[in-house]
Amino acid sequence: MPVSASLFKGRLRAFALPLLLLSLTLSLPGGAFANDAASEAAVPANATLQTQETIEENPAQPPAIETQNKIDAQKLQVAKELTDWLNRTLQEKQALVAIVGRNGSVQTRKQDETGMGHGGLAVYDPRAQSWLVYNLLNDVRGKAPQGSIWRTAPLDFFYGQTGYDKEALILIPDKITQQRLYESILNGNYKKLFITRNYNLLSPPDTARSLNCNKWLLLNVVAARLDNYDPQAVLSAIRNGFEPDTIHLNSIERQFAKGKPTVMASEIPTFGPIQTITMESLYRSGLFPEKRFYSGKSL
Repeated sequence: MPVSASLFKGRLRAFALPLLLLSLTLSLPGGAFANDAASEAAVPANATLQTQETIEENPAQPPAIETQNKIDAQKLQVAKELTDWLNRTLQEKQALVAIVGRNGSVQTRKQDETGMGHGGLAVYDPRAQSWLVYNLLNDVRGKAPQGSIWRTAPLDFFYGQTGYDKEALILIPDKITQQRLYESILNGNYKKLFITRNYNLLSPPDTARSLNCNKWLLLNVVAARLDNYDPQAVLSAIRNGFEPDTIHLNSIERQFAKGKPTVMASEIPTFGPIQTITMESLYRSGLFPEKRFYSGKSL
């Protein structure tokens, strides 16, 4: 069901862009409950292919990122093809910022029609003359799952997918929302929406107690549309105007979910459905005029 147009319409006033953003615009080149979802959005514990770095001011100590010891050639080829497609599509659309989703596990695909197990913000970087992916990853090595924001090369991003299927999703906001998202990266406003380090795969959509990758993406898009980076204002807008996905679990599944290292058991209701933000709820939200799957399908 589409989001409330009145809540997310945004103010279409003149938007004063920094000179960097203006020159950049002119010079662009021609949730689900799943067994594997935690690993799909986890801080990488082994190889990095290009560039991957935490960008928090006080990040949790991440696992050491080592030079590749063993590269999965098949997965690398899939990642290269998806990276080329991402760059071509965003170049064609002259997009400064878009949401990109990567393939999830079989269990994810049973719960989310998009099949996407993880997502990030693809942001144009003039130095690389390409897009880098800002994404929220989890680290489950401590007593409770913790999130951190990472800037990831697209090749790394897609290499981290589950399996070898060539599928991905791009969601492109309107131009004004893109401009505001980009400015938030430049001026650091996006950091205001990293409202907690607590990670919950099944995070409720409108509370400040926990985050997951999809909820963090929605916070950023809604803040840009409102032109307001106050977390409480953004959460209120989501509460009143966004329809999350509803996940139904039986008693055994619910107990199993509460025991997952990437789930905050205290946020899972004892009875009734579980509401959370998934890539499918973003896809169906009405927030993105352009939606493209690698395969060309649509929902």
